Amino acid sequence: MELLKIRTIALLLVFGATLTQCKPKSDSDEETLLLLAAAASKICVNNSYTGSTVVNATATLNASTDCITGMTSSMSADLPAWIRDNFKCSVGTVSGSNYVFRSQNVPNNKSYYFGTTSPRFEALGSGKSPAGNNQIQSQCLVYTIPSSPAAKSGSLTGTQSGYASVGITVNGLAIFNNAAAPGDVLATEVATFDQYNGHPQSSGVYHHHSQPLNVSNNNANLIGVLLDGFPVYGQLCDQATAATGDDAAPGTGTPALDSNHGHTANTVLFPSGIYHYHYANDATATTSTLIGSFFHGTPGTVSN
Repeated sequence: MELLKIRTIALLLVFGATLTQCKPKSDSDEETLLLLAAAASKICVNNSYTGSTVVNATATLNASTDCITGMTSSMSADLPAWIRDNFKCSVGTVSGSNYVFRSQNVPNNKSYYFGTTSPRFEALGSGKSPAGNNQIQSQCLVYTIPSSPAAKSGSLTGTQSGYASVGITVNGLAIFNNAAAPGDVLATEVATFDQYNGHPQSSGVYHHHSQPLNVSNNNANLIGVLLDGFPVYGQLCDQATAATGDDAAPGTGTPALDSNHGHTANTVLFPSGIYHYHYANDATATTSTLIGSFFHGTPGTVSN
């Protein structure tokens, strides 16, 4: 068995450019993929699931998927409709009592952070300033999120507890917490956000602390799901109706938000009610964010 793994690694290292496009037969093959990642840092465990690695200089948008060309956008049939019908630009599956999302984390919006040589480049808006020399880079984010979320009893888990990401947007991008680099509040970083309220950190992980403006713009749209399994919405509640005329701020016909931007209310996607988060002003960040300082439920895991 060990000899077979060594031979497999050797062959894949030689023909890696071709084989990283091959989808493994099952998740059991991840052991071999992990061995490959350890043997050669340029081989990404996630490529076999999420398509070819995006190169900024040649990145284009696939009109059919509304995702970057070459990236896989796939939601398995056993996922619930609220995920199947709303999520893209990542690969979603069910594993036991969890949802698993695998994402290259490359935005389908244009951004300053693709770099000036990219067809996806877009200048920063007026009054903005770059986040250093940071540029978007393909990632290997794997989220394992409980499919039956529940409120956590006892002490809550902090969103600033070292997570690579605290959730995933409907278009496959990392959600970050309400904190900035030590010594700053997040409000000081708002000037570095691109035209869609995203920016990358030093290792190229593009992310949103704020509402992604190509997903939600001060409305009641679903933005994504957080690591504890609870969904996150825009600024307003949809009041469990498809009409937008009755959309209203939390606390108007629904319970007010708790300190982590959440409450339990009926929504179009969850007519029987569910706890969910909203894009809202955050005291720690001193600006509006997608989550506060703690998870309502027990978070799953995320790796990169």
